[in-house]
Amino acid sequence: MLNAAPGIRLSGFCPATSWECVDVNIILMGPQGSGKGTQAERIIPAYQLVSVATGELFRKAVGEGTPLGIQAKALMDRGELVPDDITCALVEEKLDEVGARKKAGEPVSGILFDGFPRTAAQAQRLDAALAERGDKIDAVILIDVPREDLVERLSGRRTCSSCNAVYHVTFNPPKVEGVCDACGGALIQRADDTPDAIAKRLDAYFGSTAPLIDFYDARNLVTRIDGNQPIDVVTAKITAVLGPTK
Repeated sequence: MLNAAPGIRLSGFCPATSWECVDVNIILMGPQGSGKGTQAERIIPAYQLVSVATGELFRKAVGEGTPLGIQAKALMDRGELVPDDITCALVEEKLDEVGARKKAGEPVSGILFDGFPRTAAQAQRLDAALAERGDKIDAVILIDVPREDLVERLSGRRTCSSCNAVYHVTFNPPKVEGVCDACGGALIQRADDTPDAIAKRLDAYFGSTAPLIDFYDARNLVTRIDGNQPIDVVTAKITAVLGPTK
């Protein structure tokens, strides 16, 4: 079991349901360029968590041709947004899968929600789904980075046109400018990494997540962490919130 940090509730089996309660449920928030993905890669194995990311859930459901995947694909093929009902239903299926894995004895100690929920309405639906399974959100980690720094980080990214390796003109430059170290392919700036495209993405992120942060702030669940620090320092700050790793 994890040692509980302030505000973290640890649990075990819920006898009232077939759901095996997890030790800690975490929502990891942060805009693109905040380093959220890097921190998720570190936190998940350290705490034996299962990642719940809607992008992954959509790809899996579509690839397997599940009923929800077929519905989602039809909407995406028409360029339409996937409604909350389908998104939340996919998440609820994943919750049941995690519960079954825990009950079967797999070393699963909790869930890290990455990129979900995105709105207060989705957060309310997630609360209800967890409550039905005897569980709840224990902590929300928000990685804060000033907007101007996010633009610098994102606009400096370069991607290999051959192998998709990612570089940064300042933080992780290739040995030879414009040439991939791994395969020698040409490095390009993706269309969605231009300053104008980045500004639109950040506008959408901050506009949709502000009410979501307020939603969790009202329950004293949010811990803000300065993302303008070395990666190891950010990881240490998150660990201080969640408690020692297994």
